[in-house]
Amino acid sequence: MRRPILFIAGTALVAIAVAQSGTSALLASFGKAMSEAKTVSSNYTFQTISKGGADPYTVTLKKPNMVRIETPTQTVVADGKEITTYDKGDKTYFKQAQTPALIKSLFAPEELHLFAGFFDASAYKAVRSKDLGAKAVKGGTMNAVEAAYDAQDRKVVTYLLSPDDKLARKAQIELDKKDPEHKVSMVFDTKSMTVNGDIPDSTFAFQPPADSRELSLAEINAGKWYYDLDEAKKVAKASGRMIFVDFFATWCGPCKMLERECFGTDEFKKFGKKLVFCRIDVDDQKSVAEAYGITAMPTQDVMDKDGNVVKQIVGYGGPEMFFNFLTGAVGNP
Repeated sequence: MRRPILFIAGTALVAIAVAQSGTSALLASFGKAMSEAKTVSSNYTFQTISKGGADPYTVTLKKPNMVRIETPTQTVVADGKEITTYDKGDKTYFKQAQTPALIKSLFAPEELHLFAGFFDASAYKAVRSKDLGAKAVKGGTMNAVEAAYDAQDRKVVTYLLSPDDKLARKAQIELDKKDPEHKVSMVFDTKSMTVNGDIPDSTFAFQPPADSRELSLAEINAGKWYYDLDEAKKVAKASGRMIFVDFFATWCGPCKMLERECFGTDEFKKFGKKLVFCRIDVDDQKSVAEAYGITAMPTQDVMDKDGNVVKQIVGYGGPEMFFNFLTGAVGNP
């Protein structure tokens, strides 16, 4: 991003630079403020417009590597050494060794997107962005900025930033906005946010509920997602299972619907007895997508242990069609 020129006419020149480069000064200030924060604690709601009611979330973050996320279905705690994921419905939890890659992956879902920059300074590097000016909102005025995260405007986020600390308090996320049939709109609305407050390390200690159960290694592996196809092949060979591969893109509305409506269900998890689950982001792993001739998302493949496609479905036609596809490929779980 072009640096502001600081002299008397600087404001006008900066505006010209922003207009010419397509880069938003507000978006840059948001990324800088989030990456430089020592702690962030926020309560907010997240709503997919087509689904109705808003769900509550709580996120607590502390540098260098501590996280606590409360969602309607899970508690996720990173204490600096390991990440614990607790399923509130099943009352089960599992632990993984903490790595920077795993921490980054926690903020991949759209409902956690606004906090991705806390640990990843490049999280808000949009393909194109522009400042929209001041917007009146309930309780005051915020600065609006629009960011497109791919060249075809398939993921566009409009942020509303606090003029005080430059952090986003509200956002609208649109996926496939130019495709009326598949367009998905989501709204992020902060109820409270504290920046650089004192958060004790004990906040990030996981205490198992009295009636909870830690999953065995076999149970964890049965439901675990892999993001490397070669690794998934090794696990499939070792366990005698086939491979389910979801080729997706972060901007793809139907991909999000598939994830929300199917992947978190008990029905899908049961297929872990027969399948190794793998997800491939076609933008991050272009060579893999090209090797399998993937041209539309989502594409779901069931493969043998060597990576040969046994059965494929393109697109998402709802849970019934998806589960009929899996059953047709491997039988009942």
